[in-house]
Amino acid sequence: MKLRHLLGPMATLITCANTYAATPSFEKFLACDANSLAIVSQPAFKQHIPSGLENGQVKLNGGTKTDLGHRWIFDKPVTVEGIALTGFFAEDVDLMGSRVINWGFYTQQDPAELYSLVHEVAGADLAKVNGIYARAQIWSHKQSAWVPENGDSTAGKLVTDTAERILMVEPGPEDLAKSSKGMLTCSVQGSVTEAMLKTTRPDLIK
Repeated sequence: MKLRHLLGPMATLITCANTYAATPSFEKFLACDANSLAIVSQPAFKQHIPSGLENGQVKLNGGTKTDLGHRWIFDKPVTVEGIALTGFFAEDVDLMGSRVINWGFYTQQDPAELYSLVHEVAGADLAKVNGIYARAQIWSHKQSAWVPENGDSTAGKLVTDTAERILMVEPGPEDLAKSSKGMLTCSVQGSVTEAMLKTTRPDLIK
């Protein structure tokens, strides 16, 4: 598994002191599926992450440019189910022949605390590797779907004919270390096809 450091109706939001109850869309975000990016259109985030619709898909606007993409830093943290979200990022780059697509949130919590909260919200079991928690799936061309990654068959191997989809709980970037100790990242890495994008990031289909 190649980790990042190698480089329905809308539910009612209950608002109090900039704190929001969890919504189905946040759980869908944790699935890193075709609905995950729609979370930015929720009231809790819309004022922080400008977006619109293009061909029926969410299109992000503005943000601060980074080496890999763009980021949106919140003026005040948005708390969802105890997770203090301090910003959002979106990246899409080609690295050494592989396409790497990342999107997700910066958090005030460090990875260990963040993992505990994510587990409570989604029941997600993530494997811990070098301080990073990850749930890895690999694209099955035969099934045309993402399936759990078999570590025994892929360990130590480069994925060249398919791609991985990973939910990661990882340390925040060094330049934001004081305000954002953790990151909640969805990532697609490898030989990315249109079929994969349809189930994960349809907004990136050209």
